[in-house]
Amino acid sequence: MTGPDDRSPERPTRPHRQVFRRPAVREARVQHLLRRPSLRGEAPTETLPVAAVLKGTPYRDPRVSRSVAEEREAQSAMDLALRVAEVMLRSGAGAPDVETAVVAVAASAGLEQLDIDITVQSVIMQTVTPSGHVITRMRVVRRARDDFARLAAVHDLVGQLTRGEVDPGDALPRIKAIARRRRTWSRWVVALGRGAVSAGVAIGLGAGPVAVALSMVIGVLTELAVEAVQRRGLPAFYVGTAGGLVATILAWLAHVLGRYRVVDLSSTEFAFLVAGGIVALLPSRTIASAMEDLITGYPVTGTARIVGVLFNTFGLIVGVAAGLAATAAVATRLGLNLEPPPIGRMAWASGSPPLVILGAALVGMAAAVTAQSRRRMLLPSAALSTLTVGVAWLLDARGFDRITSAALAAVVLGFVGRYVSLRLTAPPVVLTSPASLGLMPGLSILVALQRLTVERTESAVQLGTHGMFTALGVLMAVATGTVLGSVLASPLDTWVQNRSRRGREARRT
Repeated sequence: MTGPDDRSPERPTRPHRQVFRRPAVREARVQHLLRRPSLRGEAPTETLPVAAVLKGTPYRDPRVSRSVAEEREAQSAMDLALRVAEVMLRSGAGAPDVETAVVAVAASAGLEQLDIDITVQSVIMQTVTPSGHVITRMRVVRRARDDFARLAAVHDLVGQLTRGEVDPGDALPRIKAIARRRRTWSRWVVALGRGAVSAGVAIGLGAGPVAVALSMVIGVLTELAVEAVQRRGLPAFYVGTAGGLVATILAWLAHVLGRYRVVDLSSTEFAFLVAGGIVALLPSRTIASAMEDLITGYPVTGTARIVGVLFNTFGLIVGVAAGLAATAAVATRLGLNLEPPPIGRMAWASGSPPLVILGAALVGMAAAVTAQSRRRMLLPSAALSTLTVGVAWLLDARGFDRITSAALAAVVLGFVGRYVSLRLTAPPVVLTSPASLGLMPGLSILVALQRLTVERTESAVQLGTHGMFTALGVLMAVATGTVLGSVLASPLDTWVQNRSRRGREARRT
Protein backbone atom coordinates (compact mmCIF):
# COMPACT_ATOMS: atom_id res chain seq x y z
CA MET A 1 0.00 0.00 0.00
CA THR A 2 1.03 3.45 -0.49
CA GLY A 3 0.63 6.09 2.03
CA PRO A 4 -0.47 9.58 1.62
CA ASP A 5 3.04 10.73 1.36
CA ASP A 6 3.76 8.25 -1.46
CA ARG A 7 1.00 9.60 -3.73
CA SER A 8 2.00 11.83 -6.54
CA PRO A 9 1.01 15.38 -6.09
CA GLU A 10 -2.31 16.36 -7.61
CA ARG A 11 -2.33 18.16 -10.92
CA PRO A 12 -3.09 21.76 -10.30
CA THR A 13 -6.59 22.71 -11.17
CA ARG A 14 -6.87 25.13 -14.07
CA PRO A 15 -9.87 27.01 -15.21
CA HIS A 16 -11.81 25.40 -18.11
CA ARG A 17 -10.98 27.91 -20.68
CA GLN A 18 -10.59 27.43 -24.45
CA VAL A 19 -6.87 26.70 -24.01
CA PHE A 20 -7.43 22.94 -24.35
CA ARG A 21 -10.70 23.05 -26.34
CA ARG A 22 -9.55 25.46 -29.00
CA PRO A 23 -8.22 22.74 -31.42
CA ALA A 24 -11.46 20.78 -31.14
CA VAL A 25 -13.53 23.88 -31.68
CA ARG A 26 -11.41 24.87 -34.62
CA GLU A 27 -11.82 21.41 -36.15
CA ALA A 28 -15.58 21.53 -35.66
CA ARG A 29 -15.76 24.91 -37.31
CA VAL A 30 -13.73 23.65 -40.27
CA GLN A 31 -16.01 20.65 -40.64
CA HIS A 32 -19.02 22.97 -40.50
CA LEU A 33 -17.56 25.14 -43.25
CA LEU A 34 -16.75 22.14 -45.39
CA ARG A 35 -20.37 21.04 -45.13
CA ARG A 36 -21.47 24.26 -46.76
CA PRO A 37 -22.44 23.90 -50.46
CA SER A 38 -19.99 26.63 -51.48
CA LEU A 39 -16.97 24.63 -50.26
CA ARG A 40 -18.19 21.06 -50.44
CA GLY A 41 -17.09 18.94 -53.39
CA GLU A 42 -19.76 17.79 -55.84
CA ALA A 43 -20.95 14.23 -56.04
CA PRO A 44 -19.46 12.08 -58.80
CA THR A 45 -21.24 12.23 -62.16
CA GLU A 46 -23.51 9.25 -62.71
CA THR A 47 -26.07 8.23 -65.28
CA LEU A 48 -29.24 10.24 -64.80
CA PRO A 49 -32.62 8.53 -64.65
CA VAL A 50 -34.38 8.82 -67.98
CA ALA A 51 -37.16 10.96 -66.55
CA ALA A 52 -34.64 13.66 -65.55
CA VAL A 53 -33.85 14.29 -69.23
CA LEU A 54 -37.45 15.35 -69.90
CA LYS A 55 -37.26 18.52 -67.80
CA GLY A 56 -38.33 21.51 -69.89
CA THR A 57 -39.84 19.41 -72.71
CA PRO A 58 -43.47 18.73 -73.69
CA TYR A 59 -43.06 15.17 -72.36
CA ARG A 60 -42.20 16.09 -68.76
CA ASP A 61 -43.62 13.95 -65.92
CA PRO A 62 -44.46 10.80 -67.88
CA ARG A 63 -46.85 8.29 -66.39
CA VAL A 64 -45.13 4.92 -66.07
CA SER A 65 -47.65 2.18 -66.74
CA ARG A 66 -45.41 -0.68 -65.60
CA SER A 67 -41.93 -1.44 -64.33
CA VAL A 68 -39.55 -3.48 -66.44
CA ALA A 69 -38.53 -6.56 -64.50
CA GLU A 70 -37.64 -8.98 -67.26
CA GLU A 71 -35.22 -8.91 -70.14
CA ARG A 72 -37.98 -9.51 -72.66
CA GLU A 73 -39.93 -6.46 -71.49
CA ALA A 74 -36.80 -4.29 -71.62
CA GLN A 75 -36.15 -5.42 -75.18
CA SER A 76 -39.71 -4.57 -76.18
CA ALA A 77 -39.43 -1.12 -74.63
CA MET A 78 -36.16 -0.43 -76.44
CA ASP A 79 -37.55 -1.67 -79.76
CA LEU A 80 -40.47 0.73 -79.42
CA ALA A 81 -38.18 3.65 -78.55
CA LEU A 82 -35.84 2.80 -81.41
CA ARG A 83 -38.72 2.66 -83.89
CA VAL A 84 -39.87 6.11 -82.74
CA ALA A 85 -36.35 7.49 -83.22
CA GLU A 86 -36.07 6.00 -86.70
CA VAL A 87 -39.36 7.47 -87.93
CA MET A 88 -38.54 10.89 -86.48
CA LEU A 89 -35.06 11.02 -88.01
CA ARG A 90 -36.43 9.85 -91.35
CA SER A 91 -39.07 12.60 -91.22
CA GLY A 92 -36.59 15.43 -90.62
CA ALA A 93 -36.58 15.87 -86.81
CA GLY A 94 -33.59 17.34 -84.99
CA ALA A 95 -31.46 15.50 -82.44
CA PRO A 96 -32.98 17.20 -79.33
CA ASP A 97 -36.53 16.33 -80.40
CA VAL A 98 -35.54 12.74 -81.13
CA GLU A 99 -33.79 12.29 -77.79
CA THR A 100 -36.64 13.71 -75.71
CA ALA A 101 -39.19 11.56 -77.56
CA VAL A 102 -37.08 8.42 -77.12
CA VAL A 103 -36.53 9.09 -73.43
CA ALA A 104 -40.24 9.76 -72.92
CA VAL A 105 -41.14 6.46 -74.59
CA ALA A 106 -38.53 4.57 -72.57
CA ALA A 107 -39.69 6.11 -69.28
CA SER A 108 -43.34 5.39 -70.06
CA ALA A 109 -42.46 1.79 -70.90
CA GLY A 110 -40.71 1.32 -67.55
CA LEU A 111 -37.00 1.75 -68.30
CA GLU A 112 -35.26 3.54 -65.44
CA GLN A 113 -31.80 3.89 -67.01
CA LEU A 114 -31.00 4.49 -70.67
CA ASP A 115 -27.95 5.65 -72.59
CA ILE A 116 -28.65 7.09 -76.03
CA ASP A 117 -26.34 8.43 -78.72
CA ILE A 118 -27.77 10.19 -81.79
CA THR A 119 -25.93 11.17 -84.93
CA VAL A 120 -27.22 12.46 -88.24
CA GLN A 121 -27.82 8.95 -89.57
CA SER A 122 -27.89 6.57 -86.60
CA VAL A 123 -29.27 5.96 -83.12
CA ILE A 124 -27.60 3.76 -80.48
CA MET A 125 -29.35 2.86 -77.22
CA GLN A 126 -28.21 0.80 -74.25
CA THR A 127 -29.83 -0.18 -70.96
CA VAL A 128 -29.12 -2.49 -68.04
CA THR A 129 -31.88 -4.72 -66.67
CA PRO A 130 -32.35 -5.21 -62.92
CA SER A 131 -30.59 -8.57 -63.26
CA GLY A 132 -27.52 -6.83 -64.73
CA HIS A 133 -27.97 -7.88 -68.36
CA VAL A 134 -26.86 -5.22 -70.89
CA ILE A 135 -29.10 -4.65 -73.93
CA THR A 136 -27.88 -2.59 -76.89
CA ARG A 137 -29.82 -1.57 -79.96
CA MET A 138 -28.78 0.40 -83.05
CA ARG A 139 -30.61 1.70 -86.11
CA VAL A 140 -29.17 3.48 -89.18
CA VAL A 141 -31.23 6.01 -91.17
CA ARG A 142 -29.48 6.74 -94.45
CA ARG A 143 -32.03 9.00 -96.12
CA ALA A 144 -34.22 11.66 -94.56
CA ARG A 145 -37.02 13.64 -96.19
CA ASP A 146 -39.17 16.27 -94.54
CA ASP A 147 -42.53 14.75 -93.66
CA PHE A 148 -44.12 16.92 -91.02
CA ALA A 149 -47.44 15.05 -91.07
CA ARG A 150 -45.68 11.85 -90.05
CA LEU A 151 -43.62 13.76 -87.50
CA ALA A 152 -46.77 15.24 -85.95
CA ALA A 153 -48.35 11.78 -85.78
CA VAL A 154 -45.34 10.43 -83.87
CA HIS A 155 -45.41 13.45 -81.54
CA ASP A 156 -49.10 12.80 -80.81
CA LEU A 157 -48.44 9.12 -80.10
CA VAL A 158 -45.56 9.90 -77.73
CA GLY A 159 -47.77 12.41 -75.94
CA GLN A 160 -50.46 9.78 -75.44
CA LEU A 161 -47.86 7.37 -74.08
CA THR A 162 -46.54 9.88 -71.54
CA ARG A 163 -50.08 10.72 -70.43
CA GLY A 164 -50.91 7.03 -69.92
CA GLU A 165 -53.64 7.02 -72.59
CA VAL A 166 -51.92 4.32 -74.66
CA ASP A 167 -50.29 1.16 -73.37
CA PRO A 168 -46.71 0.57 -74.58
CA GLY A 169 -47.77 -2.83 -75.88
CA ASP A 170 -50.31 -1.18 -78.20
CA ALA A 171 -47.95 1.58 -79.33
CA LEU A 172 -45.63 -0.59 -81.46
CA PRO A 173 -48.30 -1.50 -84.05
CA ARG A 174 -49.31 2.15 -84.21
CA ILE A 175 -45.79 3.43 -84.85
CA LYS A 176 -45.37 0.80 -87.56
CA ALA A 177 -48.60 1.99 -89.17
CA ILE A 178 -47.35 5.58 -89.05
CA ALA A 179 -44.11 4.53 -90.76
CA ARG A 180 -46.05 2.81 -93.58
CA ARG A 181 -48.49 5.69 -94.07
CA ARG A 182 -48.56 7.34 -97.49
CA ARG A 183 -47.28 10.91 -97.78
CA THR A 184 -49.90 13.64 -97.52
CA TRP A 185 -49.21 15.39 -100.84
CA SER A 186 -48.22 14.00 -104.23
CA ARG A 187 -45.04 15.16 -105.96
CA TRP A 188 -47.06 17.29 -108.38
CA VAL A 189 -48.72 19.13 -105.51
CA VAL A 190 -45.30 19.58 -103.90
CA ALA A 191 -43.98 21.02 -107.18
CA LEU A 192 -46.90 23.47 -107.26
CA GLY A 193 -46.13 24.35 -103.65
CA ARG A 194 -42.52 25.08 -104.54
CA GLY A 195 -43.73 27.37 -107.31
CA ALA A 196 -46.10 29.07 -104.89
CA VAL A 197 -43.18 29.77 -102.54
CA SER A 198 -41.35 31.53 -105.38
CA ALA A 199 -44.50 33.45 -106.28
CA GLY A 200 -45.03 34.51 -102.67
CA VAL A 201 -41.50 35.87 -102.45
CA ALA A 202 -42.01 37.81 -105.68
CA ILE A 203 -45.28 39.26 -104.34
CA GLY A 204 -43.57 40.46 -101.17
CA LEU A 205 -40.85 42.11 -103.22
CA GLY A 206 -43.42 44.07 -105.21
CA ALA A 207 -43.57 42.10 -108.49
CA GLY A 208 -46.46 42.58 -110.91
CA PRO A 209 -49.04 39.93 -111.88
CA VAL A 210 -47.06 38.71 -114.91
CA ALA A 211 -43.86 38.39 -112.89
CA VAL A 212 -45.72 36.50 -110.15
CA ALA A 213 -47.16 34.06 -112.68
CA LEU A 214 -43.75 33.56 -114.29
CA SER A 215 -42.20 33.02 -110.87
CA MET A 216 -44.77 30.32 -110.19
CA VAL A 217 -43.98 28.57 -113.48
CA ILE A 218 -40.22 28.83 -112.95
CA GLY A 219 -40.55 27.41 -109.44
CA VAL A 220 -42.51 24.40 -110.68
CA LEU A 221 -40.10 23.69 -113.54
CA THR A 222 -37.12 24.05 -111.22
CA GLU A 223 -38.61 21.58 -108.75
CA LEU A 224 -39.22 19.05 -111.54
CA ALA A 225 -35.63 19.51 -112.74
CA VAL A 226 -34.31 19.01 -109.20
CA GLU A 227 -36.33 15.80 -108.85
CA ALA A 228 -34.91 14.54 -112.15
CA VAL A 229 -31.38 15.17 -110.91
CA GLN A 230 -32.13 13.46 -107.60
CA ARG A 231 -33.36 10.36 -109.38
CA ARG A 232 -29.94 10.12 -111.01
CA GLY A 233 -28.49 9.57 -107.55
CA LEU A 234 -26.26 12.65 -107.56
CA PRO A 235 -25.14 14.13 -104.20
CA ALA A 236 -27.02 17.06 -102.68
CA PHE A 237 -24.31 19.53 -103.71
CA TYR A 238 -24.94 18.89 -107.41
CA VAL A 239 -28.69 18.88 -106.87
CA GLY A 240 -28.47 22.39 -105.41
CA THR A 241 -26.19 23.52 -108.22
CA ALA A 242 -28.61 22.22 -110.83
CA GLY A 243 -31.54 23.93 -109.13
CA GLY A 244 -29.81 27.31 -108.94
CA LEU A 245 -28.64 27.05 -112.55
CA VAL A 246 -32.07 26.10 -113.92
CA ALA A 247 -33.89 28.79 -111.92
CA THR A 248 -31.46 31.51 -113.11
CA ILE A 249 -31.56 30.48 -116.76
CA LEU A 250 -35.35 30.30 -116.81
CA ALA A 251 -35.58 33.74 -115.17
CA TRP A 252 -33.13 35.10 -117.75
CA LEU A 253 -35.23 33.72 -120.61
CA ALA A 254 -38.25 35.47 -119.11
CA HIS A 255 -36.11 38.61 -118.87
CA VAL A 256 -35.30 38.35 -122.59
CA LEU A 257 -38.99 38.04 -123.41
CA GLY A 258 -39.67 41.10 -121.33
CA ARG A 259 -36.88 43.03 -123.03
CA TYR A 260 -38.49 42.44 -126.44
CA ARG A 261 -42.00 43.22 -125.15
CA VAL A 262 -43.27 39.67 -125.52
CA VAL A 263 -44.30 39.73 -121.84
CA ASP A 264 -44.69 42.62 -119.44
CA LEU A 265 -41.56 42.10 -117.32
CA SER A 266 -39.04 44.72 -116.18
CA SER A 267 -35.37 44.19 -115.39
CA THR A 268 -36.09 44.66 -111.69
CA GLU A 269 -38.64 41.85 -111.77
CA PHE A 270 -35.99 39.57 -113.25
CA ALA A 271 -34.18 39.84 -109.92
CA PHE A 272 -37.43 39.03 -108.11
CA LEU A 273 -37.81 35.84 -110.15
CA VAL A 274 -34.33 34.64 -109.27
CA ALA A 275 -34.75 35.61 -105.60
CA GLY A 276 -37.94 33.56 -105.37
CA GLY A 277 -36.15 30.54 -106.82
CA ILE A 278 -33.29 30.91 -104.34
CA VAL A 279 -35.64 31.05 -101.34
CA ALA A 280 -37.55 28.01 -102.56
CA LEU A 281 -34.30 26.02 -102.82
CA LEU A 282 -32.62 27.10 -99.57
CA PRO A 283 -32.30 24.27 -97.01
CA SER A 284 -34.07 26.24 -94.29
CA ARG A 285 -35.09 23.20 -92.24
CA THR A 286 -31.54 21.83 -92.17
CA ILE A 287 -30.19 25.21 -91.10
CA ALA A 288 -32.63 25.36 -88.20
CA SER A 289 -31.80 21.78 -87.16
CA ALA A 290 -28.07 22.49 -87.23
CA MET A 291 -28.37 25.57 -85.05
CA GLU A 292 -30.71 23.80 -82.64
CA ASP A 293 -28.30 20.87 -82.26
CA LEU A 294 -25.32 23.13 -81.64
CA ILE A 295 -27.12 25.37 -79.15
CA THR A 296 -28.73 22.57 -77.16
CA GLY A 297 -25.55 20.53 -76.68
CA TYR A 298 -25.21 18.19 -79.67
CA PRO A 299 -21.91 19.37 -81.18
CA VAL A 300 -21.21 16.31 -83.33
CA THR A 301 -24.63 16.23 -84.94
CA GLY A 302 -24.80 20.01 -85.21
CA THR A 303 -21.38 20.27 -86.83
CA ALA A 304 -22.25 17.58 -89.35
CA ARG A 305 -25.48 19.37 -90.24
CA ILE A 306 -23.69 22.72 -90.53
CA VAL A 307 -21.16 21.26 -92.95
CA GLY A 308 -23.99 19.77 -94.99
CA VAL A 309 -25.88 23.07 -94.99
CA LEU A 310 -22.84 25.02 -96.09
CA PHE A 311 -22.11 22.56 -98.86
CA ASN A 312 -25.70 22.50 -100.10
CA THR A 313 -26.01 26.28 -99.93
CA PHE A 314 -22.66 26.67 -101.63
CA GLY A 315 -23.90 24.39 -104.40
CA LEU A 316 -26.98 26.59 -104.83
CA ILE A 317 -24.80 29.72 -104.91
CA VAL A 318 -22.49 28.12 -107.48
CA GLY A 319 -25.48 27.31 -109.67
CA VAL A 320 -26.89 30.83 -109.50
CA ALA A 321 -23.47 32.40 -110.06
CA ALA A 322 -22.83 30.15 -113.05
CA GLY A 323 -26.24 31.03 -114.45
CA LEU A 324 -25.64 34.77 -114.07
CA ALA A 325 -22.20 34.56 -115.66
CA ALA A 326 -23.38 32.37 -118.54
CA THR A 327 -26.43 34.48 -119.33
CA ALA A 328 -24.38 37.70 -119.21
CA ALA A 329 -21.85 36.19 -121.63
CA VAL A 330 -24.61 35.03 -123.99
CA ALA A 331 -26.28 38.43 -123.88
CA THR A 332 -23.00 40.12 -124.75
CA ARG A 333 -22.24 37.67 -127.56
CA LEU A 334 -25.70 38.10 -129.10
CA GLY A 335 -25.70 41.86 -128.60
CA LEU A 336 -28.95 41.87 -126.65
CA ASN A 337 -27.92 44.88 -124.53
CA LEU A 338 -30.05 43.78 -121.62
CA GLU A 339 -30.31 46.30 -118.81
CA PRO A 340 -29.13 44.86 -115.49
CA PRO A 341 -31.51 45.23 -112.56
CA PRO A 342 -30.98 48.34 -110.41
CA ILE A 343 -29.56 46.38 -107.51
CA GLY A 344 -28.57 49.51 -105.61
CA ARG A 345 -32.24 50.41 -105.05
CA MET A 346 -33.45 46.93 -104.08
CA ALA A 347 -34.60 46.23 -100.55
CA TRP A 348 -36.06 43.30 -98.68
CA ALA A 349 -39.89 43.26 -98.71
CA SER A 350 -40.02 46.32 -100.96
CA GLY A 351 -43.70 45.82 -101.82
CA SER A 352 -46.59 47.68 -100.23
CA PRO A 353 -47.79 46.42 -96.81
CA PRO A 354 -50.78 44.49 -98.26
CA LEU A 355 -48.50 42.79 -100.78
CA VAL A 356 -45.94 41.92 -98.11
CA ILE A 357 -48.68 40.34 -95.96
CA LEU A 358 -50.17 38.46 -98.91
CA GLY A 359 -46.79 37.18 -100.03
CA ALA A 360 -45.88 36.06 -96.51
CA ALA A 361 -49.14 34.13 -96.13
CA LEU A 362 -48.63 32.40 -99.46
CA VAL A 363 -45.04 31.50 -98.63
CA GLY A 364 -46.02 29.99 -95.26
CA MET A 365 -48.86 27.92 -96.66
CA ALA A 366 -46.92 26.73 -99.70
CA ALA A 367 -43.86 25.87 -97.62
CA ALA A 368 -46.06 23.74 -95.35
CA VAL A 369 -47.19 21.81 -98.43
CA THR A 370 -43.61 21.21 -99.59
CA ALA A 371 -42.76 19.91 -96.10
CA GLN A 372 -45.69 17.44 -96.26
CA SER A 373 -47.59 19.02 -93.36
CA ARG A 374 -51.13 18.08 -92.47
CA ARG A 375 -53.97 20.00 -94.09
CA ARG A 376 -55.01 21.57 -90.80
CA MET A 377 -51.50 23.03 -90.42
CA LEU A 378 -51.67 25.11 -93.60
CA LEU A 379 -53.64 28.06 -92.23
CA PRO A 380 -51.64 28.26 -88.96
CA SER A 381 -48.42 28.19 -91.00
CA ALA A 382 -49.71 31.03 -93.17
CA ALA A 383 -50.79 33.06 -90.14
CA LEU A 384 -47.49 32.54 -88.34
CA SER A 385 -45.52 33.46 -91.47
CA THR A 386 -47.57 36.63 -91.79
CA LEU A 387 -46.90 37.54 -88.16
CA THR A 388 -43.17 36.88 -88.49
CA VAL A 389 -42.68 38.81 -91.72
CA GLY A 390 -44.87 41.63 -90.38
CA VAL A 391 -42.69 41.99 -87.28
CA ALA A 392 -39.50 41.98 -89.36
CA TRP A 393 -40.99 44.51 -91.80
CA LEU A 394 -42.00 46.86 -88.98
CA LEU A 395 -38.57 46.63 -87.36
CA ASP A 396 -36.90 47.27 -90.70
CA ALA A 397 -39.12 50.31 -91.24
CA ARG A 398 -38.10 51.61 -87.79
CA GLY A 399 -34.44 51.63 -88.80
CA PHE A 400 -33.22 48.28 -87.48
CA ASP A 401 -30.66 46.54 -89.63
CA ARG A 402 -31.57 43.41 -91.57
CA ILE A 403 -29.90 40.90 -89.25
CA THR A 404 -31.38 42.39 -86.07
CA SER A 405 -34.85 42.58 -87.59
CA ALA A 406 -34.67 38.94 -88.69
CA ALA A 407 -33.37 37.80 -85.30
CA LEU A 408 -36.10 39.54 -83.28
CA ALA A 409 -38.80 38.36 -85.67
CA ALA A 410 -37.44 34.82 -85.36
CA VAL A 411 -37.70 35.01 -81.56
CA VAL A 412 -41.37 35.88 -81.93
CA LEU A 413 -41.71 33.03 -84.42
CA GLY A 414 -40.19 30.49 -82.04
CA PHE A 415 -42.25 31.65 -79.05
CA VAL A 416 -45.64 31.78 -80.74
CA GLY A 417 -44.89 28.74 -82.90
CA ARG A 418 -44.22 26.53 -79.88
CA TYR A 419 -47.42 27.60 -78.16
CA VAL A 420 -49.63 27.13 -81.22
CA SER A 421 -48.04 23.85 -82.27
CA LEU A 422 -48.55 22.29 -78.84
CA ARG A 423 -52.17 23.37 -78.94
CA LEU A 424 -52.41 21.48 -82.23
CA THR A 425 -50.58 18.41 -80.81
CA ALA A 426 -47.58 18.85 -83.09
CA PRO A 427 -43.87 19.62 -82.57
CA PRO A 428 -42.90 23.29 -83.01
CA VAL A 429 -40.84 22.65 -86.14
CA VAL A 430 -44.02 21.81 -88.06
CA LEU A 431 -45.00 25.49 -87.92
CA THR A 432 -41.74 27.35 -87.40
CA SER A 433 -39.89 25.85 -90.36
CA PRO A 434 -42.44 26.84 -93.07
CA ALA A 435 -43.06 30.24 -91.47
CA SER A 436 -39.34 31.07 -91.43
CA LEU A 437 -39.04 30.99 -95.23
CA GLY A 438 -40.47 34.49 -95.42
CA LEU A 439 -37.31 35.78 -93.71
CA MET A 440 -34.83 34.01 -96.00
CA PRO A 441 -32.36 36.37 -97.76
CA GLY A 442 -32.92 35.28 -101.36
CA LEU A 443 -32.66 38.80 -102.78
CA SER A 444 -29.52 39.55 -100.78
CA ILE A 445 -27.81 36.47 -102.19
CA LEU A 446 -28.76 37.45 -105.74
CA VAL A 447 -27.57 41.05 -105.35
CA ALA A 448 -24.23 39.87 -103.92
CA LEU A 449 -23.74 37.35 -106.73
CA GLN A 450 -24.67 39.94 -109.34
CA ARG A 451 -21.91 42.19 -108.06
CA LEU A 452 -19.36 39.41 -107.80
CA THR A 453 -19.98 37.68 -111.14
CA VAL A 454 -21.28 40.37 -113.52
CA GLU A 455 -19.90 43.74 -112.39
CA ARG A 456 -16.58 42.50 -110.92
CA THR A 457 -15.17 45.94 -110.15
CA GLU A 458 -13.22 46.49 -106.95
CA SER A 459 -16.06 48.29 -105.21
CA ALA A 460 -18.59 45.74 -106.52
CA VAL A 461 -16.51 42.86 -105.17
CA GLN A 462 -16.34 44.51 -101.75
CA LEU A 463 -20.08 45.15 -101.74
CA GLY A 464 -20.78 41.63 -102.97
CA THR A 465 -18.64 40.06 -100.28
CA HIS A 466 -20.34 42.18 -97.64
CA GLY A 467 -23.71 41.14 -99.05
CA MET A 468 -22.87 37.45 -98.86
CA PHE A 469 -21.79 37.75 -95.24
CA THR A 470 -24.97 39.68 -94.49
CA ALA A 471 -27.06 36.92 -96.07
CA LEU A 472 -25.20 34.34 -93.99
CA GLY A 473 -25.82 36.44 -90.88
CA VAL A 474 -29.54 36.54 -91.64
CA LEU A 475 -29.64 32.75 -92.01
CA MET A 476 -27.91 32.28 -88.66
CA ALA A 477 -30.07 34.94 -86.98
CA VAL A 478 -33.30 33.27 -88.12
CA ALA A 479 -32.16 29.84 -86.94
CA THR A 480 -30.80 30.94 -83.54
CA GLY A 481 -33.68 33.32 -82.89
CA THR A 482 -36.23 30.59 -83.51
CA VAL A 483 -34.48 28.30 -81.02
CA LEU A 484 -34.38 31.08 -78.41
CA GLY A 485 -38.06 31.83 -78.80
CA SER A 486 -38.92 28.15 -78.41
CA VAL A 487 -36.84 27.90 -75.23
CA LEU A 488 -38.50 31.01 -73.79
CA ALA A 489 -41.92 29.49 -74.44
CA SER A 490 -41.12 26.14 -72.77
CA PRO A 491 -42.60 27.17 -69.36
CA LEU A 492 -45.98 27.38 -71.10
CA ASP A 493 -45.94 23.66 -71.96
CA THR A 494 -47.54 22.53 -68.71
CA TRP A 495 -50.28 25.15 -68.94
CA VAL A 496 -51.03 24.21 -72.56
CA GLN A 497 -51.10 20.51 -71.77
CA ASN A 498 -53.42 21.05 -68.80
CA ARG A 499 -55.82 23.02 -70.99
CA SER A 500 -55.71 20.29 -73.61
CA ARG A 501 -56.35 17.63 -70.97
CA ARG A 502 -59.35 19.50 -69.59
CA GLY A 503 -60.66 19.87 -73.14
CA ARG A 504 -60.34 16.11 -73.74
CA GLU A 505 -62.08 15.33 -70.47
CA ALA A 506 -64.89 17.73 -71.32
CA ARG A 507 -65.39 16.09 -74.72
CA ARG A 508 -65.56 12.64 -73.11
CA THR A 509 -68.27 13.77 -70.70
